[in-house]
Amino acid sequence: MNRFYHSKPININQNIIMDDFAAHHALKVMRLKSNDQLILFNGDGSDYLAQVINISKRQVEVSIKSKEDIDSKSNLKLILLQALTSNDKMDLIIQKTTELGISEIQPIICERSIVKIKKEKLKKKLSHWRQVSIAACEQCGRAKIPTIHEPENIIKYLERIMESDKDTKIILSPEASKSLDNITPNIKQGIKFLIGPEGDFTKQELDLSIQKGFSPIKIGPRILRTETAPICILSILQYKYGDIV
Repeated sequence: MNRFYHSKPININQNIIMDDFAAHHALKVMRLKSNDQLILFNGDGSDYLAQVINISKRQVEVSIKSKEDIDSKSNLKLILLQALTSNDKMDLIIQKTTELGISEIQPIICERSIVKIKKEKLKKKLSHWRQVSIAACEQCGRAKIPTIHEPENIIKYLERIMESDKDTKIILSPEASKSLDNITPNIKQGIKFLIGPEGDFTKQELDLSIQKGFSPIKIGPRILRTETAPICILSILQYKYGDIV
């Protein structure tokens, strides 16, 4: 059954007008008709069964029939610190890590990042990233949407980390001698993993991250692309400690 995101509160026996973006997709792509059933979610952890009761040129009105709590949230708090990369690669990273159960995504600006976002375009970019994540939630059955933060300079981000931060911290580095097998994450806390840009971290960035508690690791003998690395390590973490079986 088709799932659509609705940005407002949803209640049983309520009639609602679907959000414009969802309505356009329902009408133009999925070709929904009156009396068709669909599922709405708004990020509160539940799916809502709805039935189409009225269609106009651009609007879809539905009646909410029932509510079901969805147990699709990962048991791990997984936080991706991802160096900014090109638009297509960032979209892929957000889409696939959402499907794999990421909790938060913190875009990071490194000295060797190939992409810089102008301040006046930041709001539009964040909205786009959120929509990519929402679309992934619609597809994979997630009922909670991951948080995507504003991009932050890596040095400023690292300097803010306090000694009281008990999250397990990992930084991927092709020069590392350890692997994930050498680390025992505290799964009751968060797991932060830091992925560098195409040109890798500078020595200053790597040294500061280690000083702030990040353990350098590598995944196998091959150097992974910046868009491959988060998907790979997240899959491994979910398999070893999470809900991928």
